[in-house]
Amino acid sequence: MKKKLTRKPARAIQKAKFEMSPSMQARMEKAMISIGNIAGQQARKDDKVQREARLAIAETFDAWIDWLEDEAPDQIEEVFFELGCFATATNRRRMFKHTKAPEGVAERAQEQVDQWKAEEKFAISAEATITAAETDAKNGIRTAE
Repeated sequence: MKKKLTRKPARAIQKAKFEMSPSMQARMEKAMISIGNIAGQQARKDDKVQREARLAIAETFDAWIDWLEDEAPDQIEEVFFELGCFATATNRRRMFKHTKAPEGVAERAQEQVDQWKAEEKFAISAEATITAAETDAKNGIRTAE
């Protein structure tokens, strides 16, 4: 007598999908609110630490500039120039109103920023030209040389 091989189904039979009861849903919502509140508190603490750090730097800046004025007066212009190069236009105007900001450094910083903008604009246009030439070459279009 031969033993009959029992066939197993190719796929497992899908069980009913899990559904939350209303009480479970309410507990889940409370838990999510609690997690959100804790995350919000932690974010506020982190913001406070960063705000205090920026304030400490700002309060120390004048003392540092005074020290620099005594120890290395030639570096003051360079400090204001570098800060001005990376500041926004509004902050740059504000920064150069500082009593220790040397004359002419505002114009020098603005010239540097304008030069960087011109170089960036040139690089973008050069890249666009190269991309257009590559596209034309792929499409078999000959450009005038």
